[in-house]
Amino acid sequence: MFRTLYSRLALTLFVLLCLVGVILIQVIGHSSALYQQEVAQKLNRELAAHIVAEQPLIQGREINQQALDHLFHQLMVINPSIELYLLNEQGTILGYSAPEGKVKRTQIALDPVREFLEGNARFPLKGDDPRNPDGHKVFSAARIVNQDDLQGYLYIVLGGEQYDHVVQMLGDSYILDSALIVLLVALVAALTGGLVVFALQTRRLRVLGNIIRRYAGDGGEGSPAIRYPGKSNDEIDILGQQFNIMADRITSQISDLKQMDDVRREMVANISHDLRTPLTTMRGYLETLQLKHGELSADEQQQYLQTALSHSQQLGRMVEELFELARLDSCESVVYSEPFSMGELVQDVTQKFQLRAREKSIQLDASLNPEAPLVHGDIAMLQRVLENLLENGLRHTLAGGSIHIGVDVESGNIVVQVTDTGCGIPAEEVPRIFERFYQQDKQRSGGSGAGLGLAIAKRILELHNSVIQVSSDLGKGTTFSFRMPAGPFVINS
Repeated sequence: MFRTLYSRLALTLFVLLCLVGVILIQVIGHSSALYQQEVAQKLNRELAAHIVAEQPLIQGREINQQALDHLFHQLMVINPSIELYLLNEQGTILGYSAPEGKVKRTQIALDPVREFLEGNARFPLKGDDPRNPDGHKVFSAARIVNQDDLQGYLYIVLGGEQYDHVVQMLGDSYILDSALIVLLVALVAALTGGLVVFALQTRRLRVLGNIIRRYAGDGGEGSPAIRYPGKSNDEIDILGQQFNIMADRITSQISDLKQMDDVRREMVANISHDLRTPLTTMRGYLETLQLKHGELSADEQQQYLQTALSHSQQLGRMVEELFELARLDSCESVVYSEPFSMGELVQDVTQKFQLRAREKSIQLDASLNPEAPLVHGDIAMLQRVLENLLENGLRHTLAGGSIHIGVDVESGNIVVQVTDTGCGIPAEEVPRIFERFYQQDKQRSGGSGAGLGLAIAKRILELHNSVIQVSSDLGKGTTFSFRMPAGPFVINS
């Protein structure tokens, strides 16, 4: 029943208001009683003194019984709620205006009486109640003096038993009932107002809760429309804004996961296809050799074995590239970094590919800037980048074409460009050429690669804080380029 924040707040407010009401009633009742006692004591402060001045109650340490009886009779007629007691100088009760058996005390403590007579007491000041052994009442008191000799005290209780009875009756009066009703109405109004305020304050929390439930029920995909609209800076809107940030991040991560899953599926399909082709070819030739072992000539057997070996080598290169790419993906930084000359590295790689270029009737040359400074990096990794770019160029350049490698300096950076006059890349395929296992038209390019060379080159340059760029004209050729800072690069972390 009280599972929602609003219901708990409402219950808390109700309990607090009930406690406040009870405490308020008690405080008002107690304060009212004290106020009445204070007023009665202040109004009758000089009552005992006036009586003592008018009536000689003790003469020569003897009680003037006639005067005392007359006084008791008059006061009972005029104000029956007060009680008179005649005390000696030690506080012992000598006489009183009460029926027999009503008085329970024989001694009255004189400390409150003396405090009262000193004139600096704070009212209401209470003294002993003779009719109640444990009770205390407001009083008026005066010294009885005969020729500067203290004879005793006149002790007047201002709120006697009849007064208590009247006060108790007033407790059931219409006025007090009306006051309680007014107090109850005020508490109900405060409760209603508090509930309305809580409802308004928790409305945004309910909105945020509904948005979160809708977002969770959306399968985690999280439509961009399912967001918290708050724009202020209080705690609820800050919570809503943090939810929006979290939802955007989750949505982005889900999108990335789906994209990665699509890439993984495509990768598995491509790996299966690229591995199946050489394996099938190898198995076909080896089975042929096994079935026709005595029927084939030595040249035919050698040709079959050479073909199977070629596909085995292709399969080996593919597996090596897969392991290399996996190793690069697990790297967060370049492990071995050293200064070296990019021009010398380009010249060595160019010499390595000269024979293959001549076999395909492709001109391969390089132009090097002799003023190019040293660069810092993993020389083996950057050599692999150049080899992959040259492999790509040789694969897509027809006989009679050319491949050019240039090393230059621009704004303090070493710029490396590999330009070929091959078939070029369609504009719509340029963004995808660095995807793993993506191959442009295998029929036209020969289809000997696995589509991992450019992905490996891109990952190596990322580890060197560099980016590979490509520009291509269909039917004219393609240029790959990247920049290396002339000096130590900042290692990724």
